[in-house]
Amino acid sequence: MPRFLPLLLLLSAMPVAAHDLWLERQADGVTLYQGHRHSAHDGVGIIVYGANFVEEATCLETTGRNRPLPVAKVVPWRTAATDCAAIRIAASSGYWTKTTWETKNVPKTGVQNVVRSWLSEESVKRIDRWTPGADQPLSTGVEITPTVDPLALKPGDKLIVLVTENRQPKVGAPVAYDDDIRGVTGADGRIAIRLRHDGIQFIKTSIETPLADGKADLTVRSATLQFEIAP
Repeated sequence: MPRFLPLLLLLSAMPVAAHDLWLERQADGVTLYQGHRHSAHDGVGIIVYGANFVEEATCLETTGRNRPLPVAKVVPWRTAATDCAAIRIAASSGYWTKTTWETKNVPKTGVQNVVRSWLSEESVKRIDRWTPGADQPLSTGVEITPTVDPLALKPGDKLIVLVTENRQPKVGAPVAYDDDIRGVTGADGRIAIRLRHDGIQFIKTSIETPLADGKADLTVRSATLQFEIAP
């Protein structure tokens, strides 16, 4: 059975997971960044990821239709698509192994004094316009989906979000807002989050499941929902 750990415990145990993902929109497209620019904790503002980091990109059109976006092997990844109401990026930094003295971006195979090992899978979904389909998951991966238009809310309002995997509600998943655990999802995979401020918003979850490929003990799947509310 999957095990669900509090997100902050998970992040403290595995530093790689603490590198936030976010999407920045420019006039001519959208760019994916990784780092600590929007984090509550200290760290480098922007961290360079590998050319193979991004594995999948999905655009939700204003018509409600999903379409794949090209996954070019460039850093930072970006798309010139400007017609997307929402964009979801799935990425992976690969295998990580923590030993008694260091953490390496390698499988545990042949490594001595292994304390913990995991395969890291990450995703971020940015919503810019509320459109048909925005209240449904865009993928079969771990994903956070708002059940109402989050762009119409203001500080102090509550937003109910749905956490899914394989498009099914995920029970007991820890959910954080501004890197602060707000609780776990109920039997319907939902949780209410009170928004504290205007501007950019990040809601996150992280789920781990046992892995039996001999390269790591666990798969750690994290997901971020990103949107902005007007001041």
